[in-house]
Amino acid sequence: MTIADDYAQIAPFYDLEFDEFDADIELYIGYAHMVGGPILELGCGTGRTIAPLAEAGFSVVGIDNSPAMTEIARSRLQHHLDSGSVELMVADMRDLSNVPDQSYRLTFIAINSFLHLQTQEDQILALRQVRELLDRDGLLIIDVFNPSNDVLSRMADRYTFDAEWTRNDGSRIQRFSYRHLDTSQQTITTKLFYDEVAPDNALRRSTTEYVMRYIHRFELELLLSIAGFELEGIYGSYSLDPLEQDSEVIIAVAHRTANEGEI
Repeated sequence: MTIADDYAQIAPFYDLEFDEFDADIELYIGYAHMVGGPILELGCGTGRTIAPLAEAGFSVVGIDNSPAMTEIARSRLQHHLDSGSVELMVADMRDLSNVPDQSYRLTFIAINSFLHLQTQEDQILALRQVRELLDRDGLLIIDVFNPSNDVLSRMADRYTFDAEWTRNDGSRIQRFSYRHLDTSQQTITTKLFYDEVAPDNALRRSTTEYVMRYIHRFELELLLSIAGFELEGIYGSYSLDPLEQDSEVIIAVAHRTANEGEI
């Protein structure tokens, strides 16, 4: 399955925003200690979540459909790759046929990566393939943002200045974004602009555009059920607080239903 690499141009900037984000790490490590390994992460990006899991002693396979992001992950995780505790693959979560079949005890899809699947057919296809790779007692965790009215209302058709970072050489990175919301299709078209401002004020711009399809709580529950999962819990924070109207995230934890003949 060949697809465009939406992150090819902006992969070098991804960790400026997410490298220090660790609010979800305790969640995944906690569940990993509960159910054990091996672990499979879909949409692993630059390896932000894999590193602490490997350091905690777990065997982890990470896949991402962006070669550029995966290459950064290889640099970050080289020690773990050399030791054999981590394996990285360029693959699409809709086609997991080449992923090592290890009866994964924990599979997770972090920070909205599931939303890159834009149709129900693709979502169910991916979930069914995950189910086949999951141990009969394993768990699947999906993390997506909660599309509350307040959150969606802020995604108006306008350009915004998001952040600025300063590198050690004195250069600055500025990020601007533009988002278009289509509530009839539940899609968000995002354009990102990264401006590199050199110490001599020379400017270079890198851009990308991608579409995500947001999903609501009961839609996610239904997708999981159709794909052969049973929900263990639905939460509104990485601390597993109850999901409420103003929760920022939807965390779904599910296990696979038994095949015919399984006890």
